[in-house]
Amino acid sequence: MARGISTSKRFLLVLGVIAALAIASSTMSKNPALPLLAIHIGADDAQIGLISAISPIPGILVSSIAGAYSDKHGRSRLITLSLLIFASAPFLYLFVTEVWQLAMVRFYHGFATAMFMPVAMAAVADRFEPSKRGEALGSFSSFSMVGRFSAPFLGGALIYYTSFASLYVIIGISAVLTLLFSLIAPWQEMGTMVHAKKFEGSMASALKEVVKERRIMLTSTMEAVQYFAMGAFETFLPVYMHQELGSTALEIGFVMGIQVVAMLLAKPFMGRLSDSRGRVPFIVAGLLMGAVTMALMPWVGDLVSLSLLSIGFGLTVATVTASTSALVTEIAGTSAHGSSIGVLSSIMDIGHSTGPFVIGVVVGALSFTAGFGLAGGLLALGAMLFVYGMRPKA
Repeated sequence: MARGISTSKRFLLVLGVIAALAIASSTMSKNPALPLLAIHIGADDAQIGLISAISPIPGILVSSIAGAYSDKHGRSRLITLSLLIFASAPFLYLFVTEVWQLAMVRFYHGFATAMFMPVAMAAVADRFEPSKRGEALGSFSSFSMVGRFSAPFLGGALIYYTSFASLYVIIGISAVLTLLFSLIAPWQEMGTMVHAKKFEGSMASALKEVVKERRIMLTSTMEAVQYFAMGAFETFLPVYMHQELGSTALEIGFVMGIQVVAMLLAKPFMGRLSDSRGRVPFIVAGLLMGAVTMALMPWVGDLVSLSLLSIGFGLTVATVTASTSALVTEIAGTSAHGSSIGVLSSIMDIGHSTGPFVIGVVVGALSFTAGFGLAGGLLALGAMLFVYGMRPKA
């Protein structure tokens, strides 16, 4: 048993480092580089928005399919394929001279994350029993957030001191090295604590079984609601601080950054708590706390209060998302980890991509108070629906 535990933890460490490096390379290619490159080649505001909106579409299209495929045929080949896309896409930016070309490269690049994250999370779920799965998935997510958090600083510095071409060459080289590093992942060292088995039916039947399970779909919807609010937070809190409060770029960066740090540090801990005390209460508590923090944001006007609300929102995201992925794998059973997390990811991407658009319309037509209030209201409504929907059938 001890060997099985050490093998599982070694696998988590290796895959977590791969995730941090891969997600860092992907994020560096778009934040802050993507809009700056778009401007450089002559894109207008509408075209920049369109290019940015393309990025989540592959996740909506293929995450569930990738998860189901990995249930049937194994995790390693899809992770390798996604890393090949991570490694090849950065070099394509070097040949971009037109807006449509940039949009196509972003679309291609988006398939890397769309395949990698749900399949990698399923691979982690395979290797940890339910009583330890929340903490393991939270730890893996924190690895990916390290890459996502560090990328804008590294990417911005590379653009400032070098050029777009140098940036994408460095990103490409780092992604190739990540692909090579993945070769040491202990895919075949199954250990004694692997809690998964090959799905014997077709991919279509795997997805059908997952979609038919109302608790999985309800949990996935809560993830989408959480990321709807997340998209609104990421997009419009900086705008609110700039337009309404006159905050500097440094102040805005600080408030946004500590939210990521709060998520990164809290996720493994929240996952461990949900392992011992149940998933549903933590999802409900996180949604309700998120509702309060979102609704309060346009009512405060000082940096300290906004910083505290930003930390609070980061904790709510950590609380919800550390439990949702573990819950869907437990409901789906040992042969459908990939399908369940894939469906969760696809639905989450719908929420994440629609949040900025919907809240943007509300803010433009009404006010920041209405926009943040709507996001908070949806979180509160989601919490109530989740409690009702997850009750045991009579």
